[in-house]
Amino acid sequence: MSQSPHDMVHEGEYEAEAYGLHVPHSSKREIWIVFVVLALVTAIEFVFAFAMQSGTERTIIFLLLTVFKAAGIVLYFMHMKHETKRLMYSVLLPMLLVVYLVALVIIETQG
Repeated sequence: MSQSPHDMVHEGEYEAEAYGLHVPHSSKREIWIVFVVLALVTAIEFVFAFAMQSGTERTIIFLLLTVFKAAGIVLYFMHMKHETKRLMYSVLLPMLLVVYLVALVIIETQG
């Protein structure tokens, strides 16, 4: 009886590796750096939330910081960084358009 590749997966190995496919990994150091950067951006958002009056400028700053954080999460924690450029752009560009539309709605309702 032959083993399936699923049965041949070892501790800490991706199933794709059992099929002989190369699976790029982010290093733990890289993940921790991204985590710290995202935490710092969140802290900056808190500072802006309490230091600035609500308005168009604060909304734009929040949207830019949120897009930066979302891109970091998608690229590193959802492993989009290791995908082909076409797939990456097919996910990230529509996200930017949605953020743009949300920004327009928020700006128009404040005016």
